[in-house]
Amino acid sequence: MAQTTTPIPKYSVRDAPVEPAPIPPEDIISGSPESTMAILWRSEDGTHYNGVWHCTPGVFMLTSPAETITLIEGSVTITPEGGEPITVSAGEVAFIPEATRARWDVHETVRKGFHSHDSTGTLLGPA
Repeated sequence: MAQTTTPIPKYSVRDAPVEPAPIPPEDIISGSPESTMAILWRSEDGTHYNGVWHCTPGVFMLTSPAETITLIEGSVTITPEGGEPITVSAGEVAFIPEATRARWDVHETVRKGFHSHDSTGTLLGPA
């Protein structure tokens, strides 16, 4: 039986080839946060994907897919609607349950690696 070799993609979290991923203006509470992202891998149905996300300081609302994040740089306080705030800093990992709507207070530019599960397959748009 022939074995198929699948390439293993990789990026530097700091130097990934990110592209603009603007935060909708109506979700920005204060500051001028600028968000960029690079998708490393995405399932054919669009429900699973991973990559790199960078964001400059600011405060905004964000609805998340189920997402595991690892911060490489920066610091952010994430406050889920109706929940307690958590601060995630460089070197830490956190899990955000699907459909969590939260306030993100980005204190220092954040660079994170992430793996997401979007059960709807719609957050990123068509593959």
